[in-house]
Parts: sequence; C-alpha cells; structure tokens
Amino acid sequence: MAEITNKNMLSPVGFSFNIQRLPNMNFFVQSVTLPGITASTTEQISPLRAIPIPGDKIEYSELEVTFKIDENMNNYIEVFNWIRALGFPDNNDQYKALEDQPSYTGGGIYSDATLTILSSAMNPNIKIEITDLFPVSLTPIEMNSTQSDIEYLEASVAFRFLGYSFTQL
Repeated sequence: MAEITNKNMLSPVGFSFNIQRLPNMNFFVQSVTLPGITASTTEQISPLRAIPIPGDKIEYSELEVTFKIDENMNNYIEVFNWIRALGFPDNNDQYKALEDQPSYTGGGIYSDATLTILSSAMNPNIKIEITDLFPVSLTPIEMNSTQSDIEYLEASVAFRFLGYSFTQL
C-alpha cells in the first residue's frame, strides 16, 4: 500500500487565475469552478443484459469564473466586447477582425488561461493550463439603490474550451 506523503487538504482560497486576453479581470477574480469531465459509454448487447463499455468521447463542463466589477467596468466590458465580437452583431467584419488578431497580442477568437493551485504554505503547487477558451455567457448586472450596505457588484462568465492539463510544480 502506498504511503501518503502529504496529508494537507486542498484549500478553496489558495489559487490564482489568469486569462491572457482579459488582463483587467485577473486581479478581481473571486472564484473559479474547475470544470468536470465526463466520458461517454456505449453498450455491448448480450443475450442476458446490456454491458456498459467505455466510449470514445469526453466532454468538459463549462469553466465558470466570478469576478468583482471594477469601478470603470473595464473587466466587464472586456468580456462583453469579446462575446459581442464572436457573435458579430453589426456585421461580419467584426468577427473577421477578431479572427485576424494574433493570439500572442492578447487578441483573436480564443485565449489560454492558467489556474495555479497554491499549497498550504501559499506556494505554487499545481498549474492547470486551459487551452483555447472563449466566453459563452456573461451574467447581468443589477443596480439597486435600496440596499443599506454596499455590496460591490460582481458578475460571472462561462467559458467553453478545448481542454486542460495539470503540471506539478
């Protein structure tokens, strides 16, 4: 039997998150939901019962990020403009201009992201690299003048992506 060498539990507050294309959002990230993964199955038919066997496809759930909205709304507008350009609401040239931007400039259709998990000593422990992500939804913002305490506004954005991988640091 393998001996457990690290008995520390994973802390939900020990992380940093960075999306290359969204520099104004990175500082304000409050939570990140690492997507789950599902493997497809198929059934082999037999005279007695169907036998489940592993399939050939995997599917990731959406990456969800919640962030505080800065006073100038720069981070919200970054995501809004990215989604809007993907949908080319005014003309096809908006999508083409997005597509023509090289990814190394922080433009383009896709971006990469890095979620760094910190150890109990708050040192980088695991790097999760998420490739070719793009936003698919952004929550609305509710302004409310009847609140007695100031609760700073936040929004959530959902991303689809190609895949992710783990690197032990």
